[in-house]
Amino acid sequence: MITIQEKKMRIAVTGASGHIGYNLVRRLLSEGHEITVWVHREDVFSDLPVRSFRGDLREGEDVRRFVKGQEAVYHLAANIFISVGGRRRFFRDNLRMSQNVLRATKAEGCRYLYFSSVHAYDPFPLDEPLDERRALALHDRSLYARSKALAQQQLYKAAQEGVDVVILNPTAVIGPYDRKPSYLGRAILMMAKGRLPALIPGGYDWVDVRDVAEGAVQALTRGRRGEAYILGGHWRSLKDLDALVRAIRGIRRRPPMLPWWLAYIGAPFLAIAARLRNEPPLYTFESLTHLRKANTLVSHEKASRELNYHPRPLEETLQDTLQWFQDNKMLD
Repeated sequence: MITIQEKKMRIAVTGASGHIGYNLVRRLLSEGHEITVWVHREDVFSDLPVRSFRGDLREGEDVRRFVKGQEAVYHLAANIFISVGGRRRFFRDNLRMSQNVLRATKAEGCRYLYFSSVHAYDPFPLDEPLDERRALALHDRSLYARSKALAQQQLYKAAQEGVDVVILNPTAVIGPYDRKPSYLGRAILMMAKGRLPALIPGGYDWVDVRDVAEGAVQALTRGRRGEAYILGGHWRSLKDLDALVRAIRGIRRRPPMLPWWLAYIGAPFLAIAARLRNEPPLYTFESLTHLRKANTLVSHEKASRELNYHPRPLEETLQDTLQWFQDNKMLD
């Protein structure tokens, strides 16, 4: 099997301005690949040697022009935490964007690397390891999870018909180069500033964004057509994560722990307050539900075996993340 270094490729990336996308583009550039990024609103790549493309991912003709001449396409663009009023529309948009990229890559004959999510899998039963053999969450109450599961189902079918598709399922992504910052990055910043109003039970499988990018790069040549790969890290509760952040920062104050029932009651009020501040809410009904039913036994064994994937320790990720926030004036 060839390695990533043996062939420089023309590669297109959607969702490149996001946390994972930006790290992935940097990693691909380090291998000498020629990169085209889809620019949705802001072009954040003025300091990197990439070609920018503007268009609408919901429009098939725009996507065909974007994919033309490419040898591989990473599709990361998706709507994640969204307002109640826009859920159905964004659900349809997620599926439509994935289908447009699928049609374009099929016509071009290039490799399609689709970023799904660990939420695409049914988390139950919670006391058994969750790996790529799990049933897809096709009927999940979360429209985000359902959109990822449905897209993944369609890609499995396309692979059986000969389309060169590889699926990547990251868990909860944190790490450096979190410029906006991301939803999880904001939570870590609040922990680091001692401003987190409260903790809730539950946790996530946390993974370093740099490890996700590395796994995605390895999947370019190592990933098998029609296969999915969970890119996970280490499960920790929110309480444990907050303790690690406070230890690094030397913060003694511990935020209170809310029971589930109170967190669900408070979520609508947090949403209203966040809307007034023109920012996403820290907790939503959707994020609470993901936390409550998170499987603590997520396995990335398949990615380790086939992609040479080895996530770094969580403590190292948090140290580097907090240092990056501090270096970039987001943390005193």
